[in-house]
Amino acid sequence: MPRYLVVANQTLVGDRLLREISDRLKLRSSRFHILVPATPPTEGWTWTEEEARALAKDRLDRVLLRLEEAGVRAEGEVADADPYLAIEDSFRRQQFDEIIISTFPVRASPWLKGDLVRRVVDTFKVPVTHVIAPADRAVMESALSQVPLLAGLPKRRIESLARASTLAVYRDGKTIIKQGSHGSELFVILDGRAKVVASGRTVARFGPGDMFGEISFLDGGPRTAHVIADGPTRCLCLSSAQFRPALKEDPLLAMRMLEAVGKRLRKLTEPVL
Repeated sequence: MPRYLVVANQTLVGDRLLREISDRLKLRSSRFHILVPATPPTEGWTWTEEEARALAKDRLDRVLLRLEEAGVRAEGEVADADPYLAIEDSFRRQQFDEIIISTFPVRASPWLKGDLVRRVVDTFKVPVTHVIAPADRAVMESALSQVPLLAGLPKRRIESLARASTLAVYRDGKTIIKQGSHGSELFVILDGRAKVVASGRTVARFGPGDMFGEISFLDGGPRTAHVIADGPTRCLCLSSAQFRPALKEDPLLAMRMLEAVGKRLRKLTEPVL
């Protein structure tokens, strides 16, 4: 049975890499080892090793779950921040029939700036496939299109929202939204977790793909609860000025938004059991 070493970090949960894995399964039964070098993200502040590993572990858990649901035999690990050293260590422990490396395009990829693919080809005597994932804007579009609230929006609308989005990063325990503050942006979690705290109690938890901030978006009033990063977290921040036209043009989207706000308000007012 062929064994494949899949090496990726920020592009790990992308559809392009998962398609590459599926293509090999169409040929014959295979096993996959997912290697996630804990390379710190390039955005914002300086990431600690612990924070970088936490984000890598979050992505690994998500992709292993998706692969399991698809019937793919896979295991994985978070490894050295240097992808070349991580691959070298993997080959000391077991042999693979092919290496699949997934990166962003060269201008956005620290791995490619370090000539990773060529070094791996020169060192390891197995086939190497380089999967180039979409650039950051396409990643934003993909993330937005998978948010249940936005499912079914026209592609042009998703593209418009992605262009108006910014990427924000938060350390563990950092307040993303402060209760009582004013702001009308919407947030979508890309990686990590967050918790909603109202009146001193945790009333909800968010994970990748979840959106929050709807109540103040709709009425322009103060935020109704704290939202706090529960571990290192990356979010997309959506401009309300760009989102409002989508609500006006799509009654189904407006209805979904109202339902989401209703559920959030109900959760906030539930008694402590």
